[in-house]
Amino acid sequence: MNVRKTVSAVTTAAVLLLAQSAACRAAEIVILSSGASRSAISELVSRFAKNPEHEVALKFANNPILKKQIEAGARFDVVIIEPDFIDELAAAGHIAKGSRVDLARVGMALGARVGAVQADTSTVDTFANVLKNADSVAYAADGHSGRVFLRTLEKLGPLEMMRPKLKPAVGRTASSLVLKGEAQLWAGPISTPAPGTQMIGRFPEEIQTYVGISAAVGARTTVPDLARSFIRFLASEEAATVFEASGFQPLRAL
Repeated sequence: MNVRKTVSAVTTAAVLLLAQSAACRAAEIVILSSGASRSAISELVSRFAKNPEHEVALKFANNPILKKQIEAGARFDVVIIEPDFIDELAAAGHIAKGSRVDLARVGMALGARVGAVQADTSTVDTFANVLKNADSVAYAADGHSGRVFLRTLEKLGPLEMMRPKLKPAVGRTASSLVLKGEAQLWAGPISTPAPGTQMIGRFPEEIQTYVGISAAVGARTTVPDLARSFIRFLASEEAATVFEASGFQPLRAL
């Protein structure tokens, strides 16, 4: 009888140990992030995931696509997207109240293949001349930066004059079209050159538009503490140095 009790106790302890082990496994956090912040967020997620308690699923898409995915019911714990979209998603009940944290902003630039000569884009006139002399210019047709670029062209003059040169990129970065030889130049956030391409000149300050990125917790997250912990990390000084290295201006530095 004592032997049976001992076996039963050992079995019970083993079951409890397995249950505790399962409970202690790394909690997964699902992060949806804008493509404009890919370089910085990839590095920051890599650093955050070094903690064995953090298991991360990271997915990128252009801002409008991310918004549509969330509105359609995509599962996520943290979203990193432009602040206006967070406010719209919050109003629709997709974002936890009061969880938005503004992180950084990034300006727009023109780019080309690695090795291209830097262009003089310091004034509106020289910037317009670079575009005028370009064979073709790629932009993210399904991204916020693409809309920014088109609005910039409208400020410079009739958009129809540039339209034959424009190469819309859908579901990929504008710089990737340059890399594939489908366009001579790309227009997009400073942070988005594809490997093999480079920035050749920023938009002149008179017509520069900054794309902001903010983070927020999903309203239906199952790991709210972990989600908030990750956002706190994104707002840390360590994260600020990563953002700066990727061409962003951390908001604490403004």
